[in-house]
Amino acid sequence: MELEDFRKDFLENARAIAESEGDFERAAFVTECSRRLIETEELADFEPCYLDMTGSRNRRLRVDGFSFDDVDDSVSVVVSHYSGGSTAEILTQTDASRYFGMLRAFVEDAMNGKLRTIEESSPGYALAGNLLDRKPSITRIRAFLVTDSLLSSRVKDWPEDAILGHPVEFHIWDMARFHRVFESKLGKDEVEVDFEEFSHGGILCLEASQAEGDYRAFLCVLPAEILADVYDRFGSRLLEGNVRSFLSTKGKVNKNIRTSILKEPAMFFAYNNGISATATSVRVKRETDGLRLLGATYLQIVNGGQTTASLANARRRDKADLKDIFVQMKLSEISPEKAELVVPQISKCANSQNKVSDADFFSTHPFHIRMEEISRRIWAPATGGAQHETHWFYERARGQFLNEQIRLTQSEKKKFLHQNPREQVISKTDLAKFENSWRGEPHIVSMGAQKNFHVFAQFIGDKWNKSDAEFNEEYFRHAIAKAILFHYTERLVSRQPWYQNAYRANIVAYTIARLAFLIESEVPGKVLDMRGIWARQGVSRAIDRQLVSISKAVFDVIITPAQGFQNVTEWCKKAFCWDRIKEIPVHLEESLARELVGANEERVAMKEALALQKMDSGIEVQSEVVSLGGAYWSELQDWGRKNRLISEKEDKIMGVAARIPHMVPTDRQSLVLLDVKKRLEEEGFGMNTG
Repeated sequence: MELEDFRKDFLENARAIAESEGDFERAAFVTECSRRLIETEELADFEPCYLDMTGSRNRRLRVDGFSFDDVDDSVSVVVSHYSGGSTAEILTQTDASRYFGMLRAFVEDAMNGKLRTIEESSPGYALAGNLLDRKPSITRIRAFLVTDSLLSSRVKDWPEDAILGHPVEFHIWDMARFHRVFESKLGKDEVEVDFEEFSHGGILCLEASQAEGDYRAFLCVLPAEILADVYDRFGSRLLEGNVRSFLSTKGKVNKNIRTSILKEPAMFFAYNNGISATATSVRVKRETDGLRLLGATYLQIVNGGQTTASLANARRRDKADLKDIFVQMKLSEISPEKAELVVPQISKCANSQNKVSDADFFSTHPFHIRMEEISRRIWAPATGGAQHETHWFYERARGQFLNEQIRLTQSEKKKFLHQNPREQVISKTDLAKFENSWRGEPHIVSMGAQKNFHVFAQFIGDKWNKSDAEFNEEYFRHAIAKAILFHYTERLVSRQPWYQNAYRANIVAYTIARLAFLIESEVPGKVLDMRGIWARQGVSRAIDRQLVSISKAVFDVIITPAQGFQNVTEWCKKAFCWDRIKEIPVHLEESLARELVGANEERVAMKEALALQKMDSGIEVQSEVVSLGGAYWSELQDWGRKNRLISEKEDKIMGVAARIPHMVPTDRQSLVLLDVKKRLEEEGFGMNTG
């Protein structure tokens, strides 16, 4: 996709957000930028925070949003420059300096405690308070300027600086940079680690693979000081997504690692398993003393994130001396074309000793694949006089929605967008937000997209393992009904006279959760008519009135944190906040009570969908077994017998499969066959056969 077309699509996405959520265009542009920066793993999360005021020394202060990364204790602050014109403007060095200056002035005043006069209910007050409270522990400040302009070719790199002793790095994300990331095979801004910068001559290593093609592996022993230096520079951007999510739970193992660092540094190498890492490109050079690791592109730590973070934290917080500590590293070079599939698989295997559910491995989990497949197949009813039905497009992997349009002609693209409106695109993290709000976990939703998705992934993983058939077409329709309800509440809150352009995400999550709790507690045996919301692709007047009363009550609790909580943002992350909101006296509107449907009626519909999904799943597994052919199953059966790895029952079923196409295994037999196939492949079938 050409840059001009990419920018046009980018701004159209932002305008669609503005229209659907009742936002100003600039705020919607920042929302779209933050979504992409989270996808590229530049931001851990994002909280909008629009502030434009005069600060100390008559300086102008500006900030549009922020993100605290609890894994590496860094903070990211965002400021925007938005024109919205049909043609991209040029952002000059002077322009960039001015915006970074306003952002810097805000951070300085906040950390100096000079912004306590801001209105307490504003997000600017919460951010200023957070910066002041976290000042002793903040490791790094990352300043982002996002713009719909193009950066002048004359602009030089911004060198690192410092604010009140905290290192600051500056990042400009113009349309060209967003476009480069979109076009890249990884969909990310690559982390480039130059080991020569941290160790003269690089790191001694051994080549540890004989494989030809797209894979190379290296083993090396890293001085802990170098590993800590690299982590201090790049922070959690070094951590593969699942590792970052897992680390955010603050496992107890951190304490054991810290104890080893402080009390037995000389034994650290013996006690610790080291780290596993991947890179899309590894630079090595053979010297007289052996092979040296010089650099790695898109370096990701897939196992050993706690080791890495603990070393950096012990040095910073405990003033630990790391000179006697060494860490072994296994580094795998994976081509960009295969990284999206292979890196999560390596991470899964490397973390097999930890209790990490399969759902944590994001887009490759079959739940997301099924949701994607259903979303492309199911048509949503036409509404508002429209003459065509539409899809709700489930974006399982980043960039799918845009990628689908790349090779389309203008008329084909127009048809695609008619059938798949931008405002009906939902991502994995969106779904997690809708579902967890309705499940009564608004405090988890308020913790941010990353932590919220981690909780959702564990929930889905557990349920999928018990019965994947319940994730069917009816589940999808209900999920979309919750999406419709969530988006409607966003627009409704924005229109309320009491709304102060702050904390909308928290208000909405808690309002949805309180609605579900209200129905459950006041009318047991009744449920909200999700099928009705799906059918009309909207909410009724009764639901609207109920949401108005709940949202105002929620707002009143949110903006008055309980004693001991410094600001609204942190208050909203606590289960205590949810307990308070469950206690607020909200009555159920009679009109809504009449619209509720019986839970038994819902269960009948779900049961029918469950049976249909089981039948579909049975057909799918039968098709997979048949497609492999009788010769394959005969060979597998012989290998299993030879190595004594199959039971008598399995042998009989494999005998049926070996006679394909003259005999076809049943769906239950097919499930057994696929389990046997997986097990025997793990035992070595296929490695030395064929």
